[in-house]
Amino acid sequence: MDIKETGKKLKPFAPVLSVALVTACVAGSLSGYEAPVYAATQEETPIKEETKEKKEEKKTADKGTFDLEDGVYKGTGTGYAGDITVSVLIKDKQIVSIDILSSSDDAAFFTRAKAVIDKIIEGQTLDVDTVSGATFSSRGIISAVKNALTGEKDTSETGQAQSGQTGAAAGSSTSVAQVEDAAAYKDGTYYGSGTGFGGPLKVMVEISGGKIASIQIVENSDGSDYISKAASLIDSIITTQSTNVDTVSGATYSSVGIIQAVRDALSQAAVNGTSDGTQDNNSNNSNNNSSSDDNNSTVTGTVPYKEGIYYGTAEGYSGDVSVAVVIQEKTIKAILITESSDDEAFFNRAMDVVKKVIRTQKTDDVDTVSGATYSSKGLLNAIKNALKQAEKVTNGESIDEKPDLTDLKELIERAEKLEEDKYTETSWAVLQTRLADAQEALEETKQTIVDKAVEKLKTAIAQLESKDGKDEENTKYVSGTYEVTVPCTPDEDEGFEEYELTMSVEIRNDKIVSITDITGDGASSNDSYIKRAVNGTSSIKGVVSQIIDKGMPEDIDTVSRATCSSNAILEGCKKVLEEAERPTDMEAE
Repeated sequence: MDIKETGKKLKPFAPVLSVALVTACVAGSLSGYEAPVYAATQEETPIKEETKEKKEEKKTADKGTFDLEDGVYKGTGTGYAGDITVSVLIKDKQIVSIDILSSSDDAAFFTRAKAVIDKIIEGQTLDVDTVSGATFSSRGIISAVKNALTGEKDTSETGQAQSGQTGAAAGSSTSVAQVEDAAAYKDGTYYGSGTGFGGPLKVMVEISGGKIASIQIVENSDGSDYISKAASLIDSIITTQSTNVDTVSGATYSSVGIIQAVRDALSQAAVNGTSDGTQDNNSNNSNNNSSSDDNNSTVTGTVPYKEGIYYGTAEGYSGDVSVAVVIQEKTIKAILITESSDDEAFFNRAMDVVKKVIRTQKTDDVDTVSGATYSSKGLLNAIKNALKQAEKVTNGESIDEKPDLTDLKELIERAEKLEEDKYTETSWAVLQTRLADAQEALEETKQTIVDKAVEKLKTAIAQLESKDGKDEENTKYVSGTYEVTVPCTPDEDEGFEEYELTMSVEIRNDKIVSITDITGDGASSNDSYIKRAVNGTSSIKGVVSQIIDKGMPEDIDTVSRATCSSNAILEGCKKVLEEAERPTDMEAE
């Protein structure tokens, strides 16, 4: 293990390349049914020695203060751009989960606003602060929950109406002036910047035969809905060979940002009557894309692939690393980092790999960087995977990877065969929500989204509660959600101080069906290891998924470079099982 790479901080990555490919998407989440919560104490006396009366007292003590029957309640509030609709699951007078059913708000701001959901559930109150930077959206969520629980309607105006759309990023505009287009453009690839609704927006413009051949958005902070609408003007720019085009109604800020960015890129390619066109475009572009090698103009490309942008992903140190490789004139022109959770200091060191690839125009014989071995290896493998994609395109093969829907289809079929009258209204409502999500996921193109739908539907089926209660009669463990705390202890190779790991584990019908709220009370540098242990990577399955699949913490593989966190999660599950073991008749007496 490369000890120098321990102690990572998981945080939003801002790479040296300054160019990231952002795909904004937001999906409502429903944490699902949670049975009554039992606290797994630190006392030596196990829960199996408690009497049934004591358990009933604990259940009563854990009940919440919302005087509502168990069930799912729907409500609507007013957000920034329109209505926000939620469903609220009540169990034992507590808010168990809040699911976003629909929203008209911008995805980037709305994702930030959803933080109020955790505050509401954690405090079991609607008296929570709005989220800074997403005030209207978070206020709309709170109002929607209030409407669901009390019937009180939100009659306020949208944030858009109240602010006159002043929520757009500082420096953004709603109009652009007409300009005189250049007489001609010099062939090449150029990057330009503008300001959209949410902030900086960058594009890549390809010039071929002296004309605008293609325009791609490589970075933006706007929501997917807005950017999708605004992107329609790209065809107009290419068709007319001019940036003097109309903005798109309903996506004005994003439209202006695109036009500004394209104009910025074209200004570098322009060949006007007063210019001989010999300007060094690579030096002009260096501010927008530092992954282009300083001496790139002297490199003679031998890359045998079609021109285009190709994408690759590989495992870095803390998680996956994704890149976009730009190929033009048989040359790797640029390598853009689109995703990475590795620590910035180490990752910047690993960037020497990118410079070597651009300088040599090949990935063979490129060594990893000492002191950043895993990060540099991840970068190199991601570049190789992008070039494999380029090879497929060149050979006329499809690069559209279809997700494996086998497990999802089997689960949907299983869920559809279940009979509603056998289960409680609350657990059945959760199942139907998950089933609807799973059916929508059949149309998804990303395996990660399909896998999440599988896990959520599997959990909802496992959490179904029988009306007659017979499911519990012969179980070894008392069903419920247990909170547990265990130490996360470093082994001889790990350089961190011991800390406490806390999590919630749900047992249903003698199986562990849910492990949530996994947190550590140690240094923030431990967060990336906990996340890695929980989620795994593209090549390693997280311990939580493994446990849920088997229903027990047995024969589980720990996640490499997160071994201690993995072991702590396993120990926590084992401790909960000991606490939840049903007492025998003799022990009960």
